[in-house]
Amino acid sequence: MKKLAIYALLLLCCNSLFAQTIGEVDLKEINNYGLRKLKDAPKKVFISQFRVNFQTMYLDTEKKAGGFRGGSDYTRSYKSAVSASLSLGLKGIQEKDLIDITDELYKNLTSQLKAEGFEIITAEQALASDELKDWVKRTGGSLNQAQYDGYVSISPTGFDYLVKGVNDDGKEKNSFFNKAPKISQQLGGAMVLIVNLAVPFANEAESGGSKLLGRLGGGAKVVAETNLAIGSDALDYSGTTGFYANGSSIIGLNVKQSMSNISVGNWLLKKPITIEGVIEKKKYKAEEQAKVDMWGQDYGLFRVFDVDDRFMKNVQAIPVESSKYKAGVAAAANKYLNSVMDEIRNNLK
Repeated sequence: MKKLAIYALLLLCCNSLFAQTIGEVDLKEINNYGLRKLKDAPKKVFISQFRVNFQTMYLDTEKKAGGFRGGSDYTRSYKSAVSASLSLGLKGIQEKDLIDITDELYKNLTSQLKAEGFEIITAEQALASDELKDWVKRTGGSLNQAQYDGYVSISPTGFDYLVKGVNDDGKEKNSFFNKAPKISQQLGGAMVLIVNLAVPFANEAESGGSKLLGRLGGGAKVVAETNLAIGSDALDYSGTTGFYANGSSIIGLNVKQSMSNISVGNWLLKKPITIEGVIEKKKYKAEEQAKVDMWGQDYGLFRVFDVDDRFMKNVQAIPVESSKYKAGVAAAANKYLNSVMDEIRNNLK
């Protein structure tokens, strides 16, 4: 019996070593206004956007131009162009995993909204508003790799949503943040909810001192660190959407009859929600030094320069267990959604 108890204790300790740990949710509220008015607003909500952006590739390149390096007629030198490029990719994640996570998150959010008595307005109903009548309806459940470099963007299966248009490369155009007050007004005072989640697995990790040395030395270097999280930084949106529609952000806007009756909730993250126990935290580096050729007495009276453009690419696969990834990301993202729903509920009382 004693041996059994000791074995059980050891097993518990071992399991705890490999257990997933989800960081705390630290909300950053920017320009929140009049949220108490939500309790008098219609119990209607239009989820204008629900998008989860999963980073599946980390891509970064630093390039340094070549050319004349300086010196006198006897010591002048040239340096080559130099480039360092780092590519990290998740290995073990399937398309269905990412869709399943997105569907679960959407189900959690809508279940909580319905439990609070909210009627969910569909994209079809929203098309009747003047602000959206020319927009394009799309349906979620598929992967979009055009929205952000290295990311796969997904909306829930069967979820209809509206976009201003779609570029030739598949990138969706959207500007809901600016239009949301008028949309809310035209939908009878319904809350317009914009949900965007970012799930990065790596980020830049070169120190300022290292960057300075690199600039002085003429080399190129890229340093990244793996760190799975619900991200707090805005993604590179390349002019397709407003700032608040990127990174991880949940925004709710409600207008009853006029702009004087507006309520706004911007629930961003002050810091990432870390997800430990899924991907090994590790630094990766790609580095290349410029090749320098100098003219000297060995070449007689001929100035010989052999400067070539050098390119270095370091591609590495980051292994991940599908089940651990799904469980960790879903738990962290749901923690974020639940925190925002708590904020909404507190203002409905």
